[in-house]
Amino acid sequence: MMNISHSTLALLLVVSAISADTSTALNNLRTRKLQTYSSYDDYYQQMLDAVNAERSKAGLSALCTNKKLAAAAKRHSDDMAANDFMAHDGSDGSTMSQRVTDAGYEWSAVAENVAAGQEDVASVMESWMNSEGHRANILGADYTMFGTAYAYDESTTYKHYWTQDFGAGDTEACDS
Repeated sequence: MMNISHSTLALLLVVSAISADTSTALNNLRTRKLQTYSSYDDYYQQMLDAVNAERSKAGLSALCTNKKLAAAAKRHSDDMAANDFMAHDGSDGSTMSQRVTDAGYEWSAVAENVAAGQEDVASVMESWMNSEGHRANILGADYTMFGTAYAYDESTTYKHYWTQDFGAGDTEACDS
């Protein structure tokens, strides 16, 4: 009987410890529920490199980054994650061109790619390159500048939300 009691006590202690660790881990996830990245994070350079690699294969010039386009993309990725949807129009009814204009970008040409659910740059780029319209945006000869954003919310349907904004404008400049 003593052995069973000690075994039972040991089992209860192990279960309690696991439960406490799981509870702490879940609380940590809830605190970090919405995580977004900026142009200084590694994914941004990976995305730019992937886009420019596809453009190079097609004989097109490389795009440069533009903070205004990145701000418009971030606004939309954050909105999609916060409101659990994936579409070109924002939850406030904003269109891609409105968001780009609101960010202060004076454009002569503009386009947008959005996606949700892909966990990394390689996956989302593969999806876009396999879609005629998205591929056309990535390979658009009229575009000279690029901004992208990613948002993550583990409690939503898709979890991962991506936006690419492409643009050209006579008064706009590449980031230095």
